[in-house]
Amino acid sequence: MKVDLTYQMRIFITFLVLGLLGLNGCVGTKDNGKHDILIHWQQVGNDVNEKGESFAQLTIKNIGKNTFTKGDWALYFNNKPCTNLDVNAIGDQVSIKRINGDFFEVKPTEKFKALDKGESLVLDLYTNSAVIKYTDAAGGFYFLFKNKGKEEFYTPAYEVGKFTPDMAVMSKDDTYEVENKFIRYKNNAKLTKVELTTAQKIIPTPIQVIEGKGGFDIALIKEIVSNSATNKQAELLQKYIKESTDKDIAIVDKATSDHYIKLVNKRVNAPSEEAYQLDIKEKEITIQGTEKGLVYGIQSLRALLPLKGESSTIKSVSIKDYPRFGYRGFMMDVARNFQTKETILNLLDVMGFYKMNTLHFHLTDDEGWRIELEKFPELIELGSKRAHPTSPYSTIPSYGSGAKGIDGVSNGYYSKEDYIEILKYAHARNIEIIPEVDIPGHARIAINAMSYRAEKLLKEGKSPEEANKYLLNDPNDASEYSSVQGFDDNTICPCQETSYNFIEALVTEFQSIYNEAGVPLETIHFGGDEVAKGVWEKSPICQEFMKENNLKDVEAIKGYYALRIAKMAKKNKVKLQLWDDILHHAKGMSPENLTLNAWDNSWGVGTEDFGYKRANQGYDVILTSVSSLYFDMAYTKEVDEPGFYWGDYNDTRAVFNYLPTHFFDIDHKLRLGGVLTVEEMKDKERLTKKGLSHIKGIQGAMWAETLKSSDRLEYMIYPKMLALAERGWAKSLVNKGEQGDAIIKKLDKQWNVFANALGQREFNRLATWGRNYRIPPVGLQVEDNKVSANIAYPGLTVRYAKAGEELTNKSPEFTSAIALDGNYQFAAFDALGNHGRVISVSEKDNLTSMK
Repeated sequence: MKVDLTYQMRIFITFLVLGLLGLNGCVGTKDNGKHDILIHWQQVGNDVNEKGESFAQLTIKNIGKNTFTKGDWALYFNNKPCTNLDVNAIGDQVSIKRINGDFFEVKPTEKFKALDKGESLVLDLYTNSAVIKYTDAAGGFYFLFKNKGKEEFYTPAYEVGKFTPDMAVMSKDDTYEVENKFIRYKNNAKLTKVELTTAQKIIPTPIQVIEGKGGFDIALIKEIVSNSATNKQAELLQKYIKESTDKDIAIVDKATSDHYIKLVNKRVNAPSEEAYQLDIKEKEITIQGTEKGLVYGIQSLRALLPLKGESSTIKSVSIKDYPRFGYRGFMMDVARNFQTKETILNLLDVMGFYKMNTLHFHLTDDEGWRIELEKFPELIELGSKRAHPTSPYSTIPSYGSGAKGIDGVSNGYYSKEDYIEILKYAHARNIEIIPEVDIPGHARIAINAMSYRAEKLLKEGKSPEEANKYLLNDPNDASEYSSVQGFDDNTICPCQETSYNFIEALVTEFQSIYNEAGVPLETIHFGGDEVAKGVWEKSPICQEFMKENNLKDVEAIKGYYALRIAKMAKKNKVKLQLWDDILHHAKGMSPENLTLNAWDNSWGVGTEDFGYKRANQGYDVILTSVSSLYFDMAYTKEVDEPGFYWGDYNDTRAVFNYLPTHFFDIDHKLRLGGVLTVEEMKDKERLTKKGLSHIKGIQGAMWAETLKSSDRLEYMIYPKMLALAERGWAKSLVNKGEQGDAIIKKLDKQWNVFANALGQREFNRLATWGRNYRIPPVGLQVEDNKVSANIAYPGLTVRYAKAGEELTNKSPEFTSAIALDGNYQFAAFDALGNHGRVISVSEKDNLTSMK
């Protein structure tokens, strides 16, 4: 989605064998547990010619016993998304073409020479985008052999060649520093370990905390005092107490013993219905607030409950708290790659704990449709799985999904019952779920499904009017276009009433599901982003439509469409949310009933103030800035850190440094190196008083192209999400008139505390919950033939072992510099034995490595 100028495949460090499906008579026919063909992909360099292309070599090697003959075969794969391959530079033995999106086909030409045992064919791949990470590698390779009229798929062995650190340089103009162990050491050296106060143990930071004397021993807890107005919250608290202490405590309407927790449904005197008051005394804990406030008070109490090894006594304290922003969101893309219901429930648990209140659920795109709608079963039939195309309506392999797709990754969807369960689970945790159906672009599956539906109904004898009621394309449209992701058939036609029939049916279908869940559908998201240049220009229907409606050009069609769906949403009593690039072309669109996700603020490209401009114009804005809040961006530039980088490199500190209403008051690093200074941004549009009132909140975003497991998802979002929660809830640290160093000093001081909170407590909490998260690699320093190590999160433990030995949580703890009398390996460990990437150091490393 917002994207996507560089999508990537799965991470391959050395070998990744994708499975055995058998091979045809060219090289063997049985699935006998061995491979006959090896595909080797090796990145060679970036910016290698006058076009600025990257260069990789694709080797097809016969490792079987039989000759790989000419035959009737094709090789399919997914290249780095949002890129073009030079189809004329691949040599003369094969031809290559893009089928659609990131999906390519290689076929032999008449000049193809048979490959005997051990022989290879090397193909040159030139791509119009830099390739700097393992997750950029091509993937999803499979052969289709045709033998005597029978088609057989074969998945070869596959390996990716080694990336070296110098490959992380995109071009001669790229001076952005590639992080390494020595740079990390210098950065980590700025941190000090601190003893956390009660306030510092709660993320996000409360507004007001007054510590008292004594404390409450949670081991002595007997009861939760509640009534009909608070029982739902009491049941949630009861569950959390059980998880933390393994104690079953009763919910009663009147205290019968000492040591109880009392819930009071009464609004706190604060500028938010989400406010709460938490008072902890020696024998009583009281939580006061509305239904929402009570849940957040419970979460703050939960944050103070003892973790493994901590005292069971919680210090006495009085906390009054409320959020800075009413919208604290996270966008989860499950269309590009899927996440199971269980993974989403786990995500909601973490979001709820850190007081985030909105899940923007990106359910559909060109590569997947993940929600069952009873009115349109064709959407799931075609869009819930990816496989080798067998008809014009097929959802093709993308992002390395292969000939049959991968269950739980490329293949999967939420049944109506699944979605209702997710809705209820979220509602209990104060989380609104905003469903997104991405239209008019990113709609390839919807277009195909409705065409397939029409064809099916006509065959059943239905009238053309009935069959075509929800048709989304003009069958005679000869327009030529290519979306950012390379699709040439993914945009709905807004010039025909049948498209609006479909959109309105979507609204009513979602309303029905939400009603059944007992949760109101307050907002629906209809995308609106990345409509390609060239759409509708050669559509007969649109040409006639423009004449009838006095529209002078295609841009005016886009504006008509945007206004039409806004009115439709209002009529159906739901609020409309869109990506803000809808306004790049929707002239005259009213801000009424509309919220925009402002995403494009990449530093140095000139769009940094677009979000502020929208707010100043009166549009409600959710800041979803790619520069800091796109969690699919890689933590660092290192070749083995997974993720994208077209928008920036986003580690947790970058998220923490995000200043929602003060973008231009500190300097910002540029993606290719250098800094965009406060002085250089002096002419950018600032928020007016009116604009400030329209900044409704902030939202992180996780696009899923590189996600092949729930572990990878969690690695990419934790601990970034904790920093996002801090910025969404905690009060602004910027005082009027402050700029530059004055703000950075505050950020440095607060970051030191935040890093301690993560290292000392939150990582252990996430580990206890079974969540995966990124423990950063250690920093190392070599001096006088001694090696020292440090960490980015004080509270983690650094352990080491000699090369060849197993590095575990039983290995020696690093406490002071050790003699570098050989090769060593280091890693940071949490209290439960999880560790970060292992970093090696050898006698060859010395002070010159730090320069």
